[in-house]
Amino acid sequence: MKKILPFVALLGLALAQQAKPEDVIKEQCAKAKVVAELWHGFTGGAPKTALENLVVEFNKTQQGRCVRPVPQGGYRDLSTKIKAAFAAGKVPAMAQAYENNIALYLEAKALLPIESLGVKLQGVNLTFLNAVRFGGVVYGVPFNKSIQVLYYNKDLLKKHGAKVPTTLEAFVALSKRLSQAEGGPVYWFQPDASTFAYFFFNLGGSYLQNGKLVLNSKEAVEALTLLQNGVKEGWAKAITSGYINQNLGSGPYAFSVDTSAGYTYYRQGAKFDLGVATLPGSKGQAGFGLVQGTNLVVFRQASKEEQAVAKDFLQFVLSPRAQAVFATATGYVPVTEAALKDPVYQGYVAENPDYATIVRQSRYAKFEPALAEWEQIRFDILGQAIKEAILNRVDPKAALDKAQKLAEDLLSGKTR
Repeated sequence: MKKILPFVALLGLALAQQAKPEDVIKEQCAKAKVVAELWHGFTGGAPKTALENLVVEFNKTQQGRCVRPVPQGGYRDLSTKIKAAFAAGKVPAMAQAYENNIALYLEAKALLPIESLGVKLQGVNLTFLNAVRFGGVVYGVPFNKSIQVLYYNKDLLKKHGAKVPTTLEAFVALSKRLSQAEGGPVYWFQPDASTFAYFFFNLGGSYLQNGKLVLNSKEAVEALTLLQNGVKEGWAKAITSGYINQNLGSGPYAFSVDTSAGYTYYRQGAKFDLGVATLPGSKGQAGFGLVQGTNLVVFRQASKEEQAVAKDFLQFVLSPRAQAVFATATGYVPVTEAALKDPVYQGYVAENPDYATIVRQSRYAKFEPALAEWEQIRFDILGQAIKEAILNRVDPKAALDKAQKLAEDLLSGKTR
């Protein structure tokens, strides 16, 4: 195996290449005897550019071998195409995968244990690592991991002499007070499973109870009722077109609970002094935030030569410099402690103190269930129930009871 050397060119990441990174990769792989494809769900922006620059720098260390990233549309498109690839017998060497995707791929016995490849996982965030541990075996390398944080309008809070709320109760109370003073809802949210998860988890909810998926628990009903009441009472605003950051300026804004992956976009969209804080929680600690983002997996059908390339690439991705550059370029959380000591990370945090808040929040993390069917449940069943309650004012308990029945039918095989 060729030893992976430190790389200096990554310091500039998105600006590092004179040519487009995809063109550089195409040239690198044209000369390679072994090409390991990496299917991904980045559709553009900083994440896609950051991944491609990582690949360019890795490929520079290789002789006769390369990694070729292949975009497959969004994440749902990616998982659909992976399943089709199983049927066709033409899977890539690597792919991005959520925890529920891993569970599905394991049903097909399609994945290689990461440590069986020789990848060393010491120093990887244990919370992230345990989420990809199935039956005691790790099947994914945590890659682009984001965490929910509290974005807020420093100018608006200063105007009203308010401090950033640290508890869920204080958050709701302040949102009500500021909304009344400003004449419009100041807490903005997207009516989806991610927003719901923040309230659900911090009200003590858990999706799995005695090994069974429960969508209509009392905590779930309480969380959905809270959001529905927020809209009715005029302190919460459901954003249904575009991302929250794309709507900034369309009304009074004080707060949103959103992914850290949106950090650079919030900074670009805000015409006010933007703040980032850990989530309001309870009992003197930060609130729990939903972890989102994928892991990198390696498929059994890859040739031995492709597996060898995958092994070296995964180890490269976990290196402190790669982690520091990728994370600070995208707003994702570094998945190794060593990355926090890297000069690139240290320099970025010195100029952007809010980014350190994102890392602190990652220590208070919750995951959604690693069920093979979760993708369908999340978007088509639970997500639909949330929209019905928020947008159509359906009774929260009735909406969640319906979701529970649909999920049970899906899990039992009655529906597909």
